[in-house]
Parts: sequence; C-alpha cells; structure tokens
Amino acid sequence: MIVPKIWDDSTEKTSYIVALFNTFVTNLMNPDYKIDTIGIDVACPYDEWVLDGSSLRPYLIMEEIDNMFNGAKMAGIGTL
Repeated sequence: MIVPKIWDDSTEKTSYIVALFNTFVTNLMNPDYKIDTIGIDVACPYDEWVLDGSSLRPYLIMEEIDNMFNGAKMAGIGTL
C-alpha cells in the first residue's frame, strides 16, 4: 500500500508534487537531445485521498500529469 507522507510543520492540508530528474545523458544518435528518466512523486494528506467515493486524489493528479507530459516535446530533452 502506498502511503506517502510529507513531514511539514504546516497545519494546512496540501498535496505535493515532486519531480525527480536523474542524470542526463547525451543521446548518441542525436546530440541535440538528452536521455533521462523523470520521476514524479505525488503526496496527499491521507484523509483527503477519497474524493467522491470512487476516485482517489493522488491517482487523479497522476492522470493529469500523464495527460500533460505524455508525448509532449520539451526543448533540449525531446519527446517525453
């Protein structure tokens, strides 16, 4: 079971999105672009996960991130 937690002194319930970039490697076939794995972590307050009885907040956020970035072209990186 995935239960992400952000240790924070804030009393406000907030979701967090963390983008992790690994080591960029120049693409040998096309040196204008780089190869990398981009990891995205989503953390939400556990008691705020359920939205309408059937949808979970972190998964809806992940779906939105996937819709934004999947197939998108980024300068210097190429197509995600």
